[in-house]
Formats: sequence, C-alpha cells, structure tokens
Amino acid sequence: MRFSWWGHAAVWLLFGAIALAPLLQLGAAGLAPAGRFDADGLAALLLTRGQWELLGTSLLLATGTMALAVAIGVPFALLCEKTDLFGRGSFALAALLPLLIPPAVHAIVWGRLLAQNGPVNTFLVGLLELQSAPLDVHGLGGAIFVLAMAYFPFVTLLAASGLKTLDRNCEAAALVQRGPLPTLWHITLPLLRPQIIAGALFVFMFALIDFGVPDILRLRVFPVEIFIQFSALYDERAAALLSLPLLVLAMAVTALLVAAMRNRSYVSLGAGIAAPLRYRLGAWQPAALLFAITLIGLSVAVPLLALLVSAGHWTAYGKALKAAGPSIGFSLLLATGAAALMTLLALFAAVSIQQAREPWRTLLHYLSQVPFAVPAIVLGIGMIRLWNRPATDWLYGTPLIIVLGYCAHYIPFAVRAVHANLLQVQPHLLEAARLAGVTELRLGLRILLPLLRNGLLTAFFITFVLSLGELGVTLLVTPPGTTTIPITIYNYMHYGAEATVSALCLILIAITLLIGIAVRTALRRPIGDAR
Repeated sequence: MRFSWWGHAAVWLLFGAIALAPLLQLGAAGLAPAGRFDADGLAALLLTRGQWELLGTSLLLATGTMALAVAIGVPFALLCEKTDLFGRGSFALAALLPLLIPPAVHAIVWGRLLAQNGPVNTFLVGLLELQSAPLDVHGLGGAIFVLAMAYFPFVTLLAASGLKTLDRNCEAAALVQRGPLPTLWHITLPLLRPQIIAGALFVFMFALIDFGVPDILRLRVFPVEIFIQFSALYDERAAALLSLPLLVLAMAVTALLVAAMRNRSYVSLGAGIAAPLRYRLGAWQPAALLFAITLIGLSVAVPLLALLVSAGHWTAYGKALKAAGPSIGFSLLLATGAAALMTLLALFAAVSIQQAREPWRTLLHYLSQVPFAVPAIVLGIGMIRLWNRPATDWLYGTPLIIVLGYCAHYIPFAVRAVHANLLQVQPHLLEAARLAGVTELRLGLRILLPLLRNGLLTAFFITFVLSLGELGVTLLVTPPGTTTIPITIYNYMHYGAEATVSALCLILIAITLLIGIAVRTALRRPIGDAR
C-alpha cells in the first residue's frame, strides 16, 4: 500500500486539523490575543514567582513519579522474566491490571484510605497512641505515590518486552565468566537501557500532564492552575499563557521519547536461539515474593477491595446504573467510535511515516507524538478556541466534539502501536506481492491488514481504555445535557456520594476488563483463523 504525494498530504492535513490545530490556536490566543504580539502581557504572566513555583511543583511531581515507577517497575520486570519467582506468570499478567484502573480512581481510593480520619490513619493512631494522623496523601508525596501505582506498568511492560528479546548468548557467556549479579548489572541492564528510558519518559509525561490526580489530592500544578484560571476565574488569556511553558517542556520530553523509541521494534535476531536464562532466587525467594505481592496489592487489590467495601450492598450497583445508565452507554459509544477512528487514522499515519524518507520521516514521527505532550485541560481550551464558532457549531454543539477531543489527545498511542507492528513486517513480502501483480488496494486489504492485526487491536484497546476514562478534555468540551462516566463519577465525588462513586468506578473497571479479555483472546488467535 503505497501513498502518492497527495495521499501523504491528506493524511497529515487530517491529523493536523484534529490534533495540532488546537495547539496553534491556543498559542495565538496567548501570544497575540488581538492579532498582534503582546510582549508586556507575556512578561507579566510568565515571570511571576507563582509561575516558577508551579513549574517546580510540576517537575517534582513528574520526576518523583518517574523515579518511583522505575525503582519498582524494573525490578518487578526482572523478577517476572529473569528469575524463578513463584507464580511469576500470574504476577506478569497482574501487572497489566493497574492500567485498567483510571488514575483518578486510584486517587479517590487512596484519598479515602489515607485521609486524616480514614481507616489507615485511625488504625495507626490507635495502635501507636499518636496525637495526630501520621500519613497525609493530600500533597506532593501522596500524588507521587498514587501516580506511580497507576503508571509503573508502563516501565514494567517495556522492560519485560526488552528482556524477552535480548540476545541470551551474551548473557550466557557473561554468566559463566562473572556470575549472576555482575551479568545483571553490566550486561542485562545496559542492554535494557532503551526500554527503561522509554518507560521512564512515558511515566514522566503522564505525571506532568495529569489533571485528575492532583485535583483530587489538592496539589497545585500547572494543569490544575490552568483549569482554575479558565473555568473558575474566566481568564482565558491567563490560562493560555500558563499553558505555554508546560507545552514547551512537554514537547522537549516528547522529542527525547521519540529519539528513544524511533524505529525500534525491540526484536533481536539472536533472541530465540538459546533457552531463557533464569536466575535462581534461593534464599531471596520469600523477599522477592513479598515485594511482588505488596506491589500488586497496593496497585490492584487494595483499590478494588476498598471500592467493594465502600460500595456496600449490591443494591448500590443498581442505584448507580439507574442514575448513570445513560452516561455509561454514551461513554461506551463515544469511546468505541473514537478508538475505531484513531486506529484507522493511525494505520495511514504509520504507513506514511514508514514510506517517508529522512529527514521527513523523523519530522512526521515527531509530529505524530506531539499531542501526547499536551495536557487534557490545555487541549480542551485549544479546542474551545478553535471550534466554538458559528461556522462549526454543527461539530462543537454535538457529542462529535468529545470524539474529536479523544482523538486529539490519544492518537499518538495508536500511531505508536501500529508503527511498532509495521516495523516487524518484512518488506520483501510486500514486494513479492507487487511482483506477482497484486494491486495496492488488494495488497493492503489481504496482506498488510492481516499482518498488522495485532498492532491494530492493540491500538484500538489502548485508545478505547484511555478514552473511556478521560476526564480533562470532556470537562471542558462536553455539550450541555450530555455526560460521560468519568464526569459523572467526578460530580458524585464532589457531592459526597461515596457508595455511588465506588459502584460506578467498579462498573467502569469491569467494562474495561471485559474488553481487555476479548482483545487478549483475539491477539492469541493465529492470524488467518476465522473461527
């Protein structure tokens, strides 16, 4: 499937209109509100002490989350892939589960458990006879902990992927000469460096642009302050200008992420030659097992159990469905439509990137990942600036604007998944089909699409899950009279309806889990099996 120049242009014009145009509009709103550059207003808003404090807090949050996620995610991947840890297969599968729980849900759960009068602090005060609660999740430390529990699987999954494709012959030779620990430190971890860096940058970016967790835990960072300026103080110019330093920082990190992951399929030709090397834990087995159980317990079991206890009697689920049934169906419809649209656009974008020549390939690859750097609140403001006008009221005044917001925010994940799969397709297979006289349309439908099945399914699932739990964009662009599950949960939380909030959170997680099981079943089916 080869594109002509106009095919490439059409793909990236559509991509730009969906994902990049809101950012350009936002920049214009901040730097040139009246059609000309306003240096005085820019200096007044960007050089304040509060601005630097916001930047410092945001960087501390992102850096702390990244450090904690790497500190727990890499050892967990090593235990699951390189040791004889008891139940390692189950632990590896359980590492996926935190991704099915939206970060805001993590924040809701831990905000209750570690509140001043919450069960954990109440227990510790009584046990240790303390005068005041020893733990406080509302603040920088609590936000770092919650975000790390939500996002460490990105580090674990990328590290595990790298461990599965390492050249085991190098490890075997070093193991004979140097022993287990030197081999792990000087051979395995250096070979794993690209995956660890990519996972760390993913977590850093997610923590930097997250709105829900800092908002729930009452931590003032850039996304929260931008939302306050726009929605509470109605100062659109201030919100736009506050977005600029965050955008610059996030786009710089995106460039590093693209450099770490570009053109990497994470496949080694020697990976399958030797049997997997696994280190015997021996006397360290209990400690390793305790670490794995604690990590999965804090990131999965505790949140789920806390939600179950808070929801209480099964009638709470009936009440939640009765109150939020329409929003659940509405959210499923929007998330499915957005995921399908993103997967289709990602297919064309990935093929276009692969066919482009340098330096255009590098530029297109970077542009495809730029929206990942945009906080949801910032994107929402940009979309309001771009689409809230009479000529586009047919779009802005309907649920289509929510679908567009999902696509603008999460399209980089779909492109990344499809492009990674495309890198593993052998070019000579496509060339052989062309030499046999197969048309480009037939080649794309009958050969390329089946080969890209796993990448397309992965892209659909990732974008579906992210869209279903999205809060920031929908808070700003949802038309009157419509609501999604995250907004319903957010509203009920502020009304103090804990049982309803917990029931809705569990319903959201259950839906995501069922979709995940269906996608995993499809991924395990051999290509070409139509049963």
